[in-house]
Amino acid sequence: MPWEYGIGLVTEPIPKLKLDPAKTVVAMCGPPVMYKFVIAALSARDVSPDQIYVDLERRMKCGVGKCGHCQINQIYCCQEGPVFRFSNLAGLPEALR
Repeated sequence: MPWEYGIGLVTEPIPKLKLDPAKTVVAMCGPPVMYKFVIAALSARDVSPDQIYVDLERRMKCGVGKCGHCQINQIYCCQEGPVFRFSNLAGLPEALR
């Protein structure tokens, strides 16, 4: 039985969504390159960076702040996340690489 739902890029349905930007909250997980394009599409729909959450779990290794693998400047993803409000990452461009 073939898949009957949407397929393609995750950004494709965003322009067509019926949403109220003031009441929209977005949580994302996936590859970092995807975040850049989804955030741009959401910004075009006036979704505030305060209402976008991203998962940085991919950076974690030990999960308790000992190895430093998840450290982005002063932030330890395993201790302070792994989910972060996008607006809080504005000064940390390397977080989404």
